[in-house]
Order: sequence, then C-alpha cells, then structure tokens
Amino acid sequence: MQHQTMEIKTAVRQFIAENVLLGVHQTTIEDATPLVTGGLIDSVGMFGLVAFLEARFKVEFVPREINVHSLDTLDQIDELIRKKLAAQKTDASGIGQQTR
Repeated sequence: MQHQTMEIKTAVRQFIAENVLLGVHQTTIEDATPLVTGGLIDSVGMFGLVAFLEARFKVEFVPREINVHSLDTLDQIDELIRKKLAAQKTDASGIGQQTR
C-alpha cells in the first residue's frame, strides 16, 4: 500500500509541476499543501487534474467528488484514488461468482 501511495503522489506532483506550474519548480508541493484553497489550482485546473487522474489510474469520478474537500491536498487525492482502486478490485473479484 505504501508503494501505491508513493506512486499516486509522485504522479500528481509531476502532473502539477508540468501542467499547472508549467515546469517552474519554485513551489514545493508537500503532502498537505493546499492545492485549491492555496491558489495553486483553480476550478478549471481541478477538471484537468480529474481528467489526468481518471486516465492515469483508470478510475471514474462522479460530479460530487470533484470538489475542494476531496482534491485539495495530495493526501486527500491519494486517499480518494486508493478507495476507488480498492472498490474496483472488490467489484472485479465479484464478477463471475454466482450465489447459490
């Protein structure tokens, strides 16, 4: 699980550095750095981040999940992605099983 957490946070940091900060590495993004409420990502940027997360981690967001409460820090993003991946794994393990 630690490996997965590091992968998620590293991927998000890289996306933000390349697409939001445009390669300028003046800002250090810590796990608890407020991305939206801190002004690094605006509402349009949040949708770009969601599109990246959906493509990179093969997850799907519903509109109510696209908000500052779930996407403001790397810790929050990591938690949400891990929950989505775990739910996919649970759903996939139930496919093909029949109840008797």
